[in-house]
Amino acid sequence: MVADFDGLFNRYVSLYPEILELARSGRRTLIVTHIDADGLASGSLVFAALRRRGANIVLRAVPDLDTNAIRRLADQKYEFYFLTDLGSTLVSELDAAFNGRFLLIDHHQLSSDDMKNPRVVNAWSYGFDGGREACSSSMAYFFATSIDPRNRNLSSLAVVGAVADRQDCGPDRSLIGLNRRAMEEAQSSGFVNVARDLLFVGRETRPIHESIAATSSPFLRGLTGNRDSVLSALHSSGLPLKDRGAWRTISSLTAEEKSKLMEVIAIKLGQVEGATDTLASLTGEVYTLNFEDPFTPLRDAREYATLLNACGRMSAPAVGASICLGDRSGALEVATKTLLEYRLGINKALEALSEDPTRFEQHGHLVIVKCGGVVDEKLLGPVLSILASTPIHRDKVVVGTSNSGDMELKVSARVGDSYPGNVNLGLVMRDAAERVGGVGGGHTKAAGARISLTKEPEFSKAVEERIVESHS
Repeated sequence: MVADFDGLFNRYVSLYPEILELARSGRRTLIVTHIDADGLASGSLVFAALRRRGANIVLRAVPDLDTNAIRRLADQKYEFYFLTDLGSTLVSELDAAFNGRFLLIDHHQLSSDDMKNPRVVNAWSYGFDGGREACSSSMAYFFATSIDPRNRNLSSLAVVGAVADRQDCGPDRSLIGLNRRAMEEAQSSGFVNVARDLLFVGRETRPIHESIAATSSPFLRGLTGNRDSVLSALHSSGLPLKDRGAWRTISSLTAEEKSKLMEVIAIKLGQVEGATDTLASLTGEVYTLNFEDPFTPLRDAREYATLLNACGRMSAPAVGASICLGDRSGALEVATKTLLEYRLGINKALEALSEDPTRFEQHGHLVIVKCGGVVDEKLLGPVLSILASTPIHRDKVVVGTSNSGDMELKVSARVGDSYPGNVNLGLVMRDAAERVGGVGGGHTKAAGARISLTKEPEFSKAVEERIVESHS
C-alpha cells in the first residue's frame, strides 16, 4: 500500500467538528497512553492540542492495557477517551467498553477488520510502516496540526517520539516516512536543527569518556561499560578532555577532534568482525532542539527520549509528561535524578544476567532469557534492546521474560540487526500470546506480550516454532 498522507490528514480534518464540540461542551475526557517515551510524547501532544481548545481533559500513562484495565477505565465514567500508543490489539474490547466514545491514535499492527473501525486512526491504514515510518508521536502531531496549524510548535515532540522508538532507520540513522515529514516541519519552523554528527549516548551532557562507555547500540567491544579503558585510550591520544577544569562533551569537540576520537575507537575495536559497520553506525543524523538549553538532556532528541523512557519506566510518567508540556524547573530536576536511577538499574540488571549464563536458553537463532528476579518488568524492554545489540546476539531473536505480580509474565522480544531470517515479531508475539490466553503485539523488530505464569512453556514453544519457520 502506498503511503497516503493526504488521506491521513483528511481523516483528522473530518474529525474536527467532533473534537471541537468535545472541547466546547466541557465533557470529561481521558487520554490513556503508554509509559514509554513515544507514549508520553504522543499523549502530551494530544493533551496540549485539546487543552489549547479549552477541553476538560486528563492525561494518564499506563504500562499495559488488557481487558481488565479497559473495564476499570470504563467504570470511571469519563465521557470520552483518547488512546495513544496502545490498544490496537484490543479494538473490539474498547468498542464494547466505551460504546464508541473513544478515538485510538496508534502505529502498532492491527487486524484488517480493526482497520475499518471508524474510531481507529492507525499508521498502517494509510500505508505507513508503523515499525519504521510512523510512531504514535508523529501520528499525534498531525492530529494536533489538523486542529490548529499553530500546534506546529509541538513538532519537536514528534521527533523525540520517533527516535525513542528507534525509527531512525534510514540512511545515516535518519527518520523516514511520516516521521521525516514531521521532522522537516520542525526543521523548517526553526524548532529542530538537523546535522550529521557523532551519535554517542549523552553527547550533549556527559564527559566524553562516559559518553562512549555508555553507548551500547552499537555495542563497542572493550569500550561499552568500561570507562577506565576509554579514559586511558583518550589520554594516550592527547585529546584534550577538559576545558578550564570542566569535562568536555562530544558536542563540544571540533571536527578535527571528532576525527581523532574516531581513530582512537577504531584502534580499540581492531579487526574484529563487524568493526567497520560499527564505526559507520556511530555517525548519523543528529536532531538538536534549538530552544532547549545547551548541555541539558533536552537539547538532543535522543537524550530527551532516554529521559522520558526513564521517567516512564521508573514509575514517574507524570514527570515525563510535565516536561513534554513545558516544565523546565522542578520536573526536569526530578527527571534528571530519575535518569541516573534508570541507568543504574539497567547496569545492575545486565551485570546480574552476565553472571548467570544459565538464564540464557539457546534454541538455534532464538535466545530465551529468564530475567525473573533480576530484571524489573519495567526495565525488561531496554535490557532486551541492549542484549540484542551485543556481538553474540546480533544474529538472534532475543526474548526475555520477567515476573509481573504473582501470576503473570511480562515478555519483551527484539531482533538483532544481523538476524538472517525474515520474522515479524509483532505477529509472533500476538499469535503466541493468544494461543495461551494472553495479549501480545508490537512491531516487526520489537514486540512484547503478557501471559499467565503457568503458560510460559507453551508460549515459548509457540515462539520457537515461529522463529524456526522464519528460516525455512
